[in-house]
Amino acid sequence: TVRGLFFEGGRGNAVTITGGAGNTVAGCAFRNFGQTAVVIKGGERNGVVSSDIYDVAGGGVTLDGGDRMTLAPAGNYTINCHIHDYGVRLKTYQPAVQITGVGNRAAHNLIHDAPHTGIFLVTSQMGNDHVVEYNELHSLAKETGDVGAIYLCGRDFTMRGNIVRYNYLHDI
Repeated sequence: TVRGLFFEGGRGNAVTITGGAGNTVAGCAFRNFGQTAVVIKGGERNGVVSSDIYDVAGGGVTLDGGDRMTLAPAGNYTINCHIHDYGVRLKTYQPAVQITGVGNRAAHNLIHDAPHTGIFLVTSQMGNDHVVEYNELHSLAKETGDVGAIYLCGRDFTMRGNIVRYNYLHDI
């Protein structure tokens, strides 16, 4: 667990977790990064909890993991985070939370003030059995079109089981 740290200033990502299990970033703050604040690639039960992410050039959190061939879930997550004023330099396809793989979750997040989307389940990589719930999203898509606050776009009929429920969207 990485807890209570303030990450500030860098040209790339602030934190990258690759593989492993049970790695948690909790109660941290991230600002002024050139790409994405936290990138989680693979592993299981890795996540970001109760953290603030703002003033980043790219996105907030990338969640990837799980096996689409076997539908084994990763259980990676972003919970109770405040993500705002992101996509400062990279205006499109840099969401607050990007989800791919199988069985990942974004819940109880406050997401606002960005040029494009809030939560993005990625085309051609989106995957299965993700849960997006209890998030509040507002003041998004301020500079772009052809997008939604929660953007699910899949052209593959095998991308099933994704659940989007109980989110509060306003002032989009």
